[in-house]
Amino acid sequence: MTVLVTGASGVVGHAVVKALLARDEVRATVRRPEAAEPLRALGAKVAVRAGMQADELTEILPRCHTLIHLTGGVEQPDPDSLFWANHGSTLIAVQAAKEAGTKRIVLLSVPAADPEHTHPFLRAKGMAEEVVVASGLEHAIVRSTHVYGLGGAWFTALVEGASTSPPFVVGPGTQTIAPIYADDVGAVLAAIDDRGDPVAGVWGLEGPDALTADELVAVLRDDEARPTHADGQAAAAALSRLLEAPVDAVAASFYGMPSRADAPDAAAAFGVRRTPLLEGLRATLSASATAEPG
Repeated sequence: MTVLVTGASGVVGHAVVKALLARDEVRATVRRPEAAEPLRALGAKVAVRAGMQADELTEILPRCHTLIHLTGGVEQPDPDSLFWANHGSTLIAVQAAKEAGTKRIVLLSVPAADPEHTHPFLRAKGMAEEVVVASGLEHAIVRSTHVYGLGGAWFTALVEGASTSPPFVVGPGTQTIAPIYADDVGAVLAAIDDRGDPVAGVWGLEGPDALTADELVAVLRDDEARPTHADGQAAAAALSRLLEAPVDAVAASFYGMPSRADAPDAAAAFGVRRTPLLEGLRATLSASATAEPG
């Protein structure tokens, strides 16, 4: 089968494309030309689109059985961009899938997504989920906890915070998280695409090891240094200094929330082994050691 992955740049997109290529022809969209080459090197057919319009997607979608929608995320420049990237892009993806005759849409979402949520990111994701459920297409929504892997935004922020002295953790530090390895996300989404029977539902996905944010920083540092903590705008300012790039209070507050699956286990439902945390961290460290600068 042929599958299209929207928003395929980044650690999750790379993992999803790599997993899909083991069995499918893969088409992908990215916003930046430099993000296309690593995906083309894997074997994907990549279209560069600065924005996303339904007619452009419709041109790419013919003969695609599945559309995997990754466009979105909490790291956006302003509130309007946040809403469009997560909700507006999903409206466009569903419209294009219907026009092209695509049978199945898979949406990557997050725990606690709810159209009534007070957090703007979780509200936009909840509204995106509503669009997919109401589409009339076969659909799978996967609510993934924080994803770690080389280059992931949340994980980069965590590592940079852990590397300071004293270490810095967004939120109270007691929030429970169960990070999922990026390759496991890719494997689950590829398994959903490969499912022969019709699918329709919401699943959760988390790593097999749950711990607090402070405990994860202790694992990364391999010491017992006591972290400092901040929330909201103070956390955003601290992350902006550490990452040398702007981080707003919306992203910082999301990073400081608990991150646990709140729906039936996607890994169990689709037959995917989840990578233990230490194994995944070692793999990420190995990838970092061999990665080209930048």
